[in-house]
Amino acid sequence: MRIAKFMIFPLVILSPVASFAFAADDAAIRESLDKHQLNIQKYAEKTQRAVPPIVNYKYGMKLDIVHVVRTSPEMRVCKVVPQRMTYEDAKGELNTIQYPIMSGCRGKN
Repeated sequence: MRIAKFMIFPLVILSPVASFAFAADDAAIRESLDKHQLNIQKYAEKTQRAVPPIVNYKYGMKLDIVHVVRTSPEMRVCKVVPQRMTYEDAKGELNTIQYPIMSGCRGKN
């Protein structure tokens, strides 16, 4: 019984810390995607083009990528996160797709 109490105590103490880490990761991911969108709005204004809607990538989707304008930075949170890429197609129009990627992990090369 004493061993069980000894093992439960660290779990009770550390669980709020772990949940805060995940909440902080989610906030950082949201901030990164918002920053990407803000930069694309500025780019669209500068080049006098329409701001593209965000389209979720589906497997097999045909992409006409002529020039990649920007990709959102990779997050290091050890989980699947959304990534955005904005590109110009052959018609010169801007397109933004969002797709899931497995991010790199903190402390890993």
